Amino acid sequence: MDSYTHDILAGGQTTVANFLLSNYRKIGMSNDELLLYILIKQGNTLVVPMPEVGSLADLTGYSKQQLFEIFHQMIQKKLAKITQIRVDRQQVDAYDFNPLYEKLSLLEQTEHSDEESQEEAGFQVSKAPVVSEQQRQSVFSTIEKEFGRTLSPMEMESISQWIDLDHYSPKIIELALKEAVLSQVYNLKYMDRILRNWEKRHLKTVQQIEDYNRRRVQSSTMDEETQYHGPKIPFVDLRKSTIKKKTDH
Repeated sequence: MDSYTHDILAGGQTTVANFLLSNYRKIGMSNDELLLYILIKQGNTLVVPMPEVGSLADLTGYSKQQLFEIFHQMIQKKLAKITQIRVDRQQVDAYDFNPLYEKLSLLEQTEHSDEESQEEAGFQVSKAPVVSEQQRQSVFSTIEKEFGRTLSPMEMESISQWIDLDHYSPKIIELALKEAVLSQVYNLKYMDRILRNWEKRHLKTVQQIEDYNRRRVQSSTMDEETQYHGPKIPFVDLRKSTIKKKTDH
């Protein structure tokens, strides 16, 4: 080993749990948030003193404003919280990442429980299809285009949860978007209701959803065809007419 390699290793190493690297998307953590966490954690695991933002900006190429926004998003998503710790006998602000690991722990327990339940029922456990970052960004861009505005970080997080936690495919999310646009309702809550409705009806593929929509349209058309579209016919009470004739006699 040469002296340069020795000096590099002597500078210390940062370890990150493999479970976090494999599942950070599933708990709502973005690529930028993961990068900042890795950069600032160093020897710390759960509680990390707040970094000097200027140095972090030079290191990452992000502006100070961008860095503040990323850290703020992590707090909003309950991946971290602000606390205080003592460093060299001084009280300093710090990021507490206990909530992040609590989410990871809950995810691990849930996945383990789901696998056991499926195995006990005689099902073969299959992994959800992987959605690439390019596909994810395409979903964001398509929704922004149809909504005519930029999505907020929280809206992006909701969409990521559809992909990572609910395992809705990008194509199905785009179908829900189409339904929302046709109804002239431009918000994610309406799209979520559409997706949940399809899920309740066990519609899991694009073909199943399109067949369902086609049947629904055909049924609506048939109902309209069976309705009377002729001229308005006045109502005559025959009983009153008969009584009147008897009275006249």
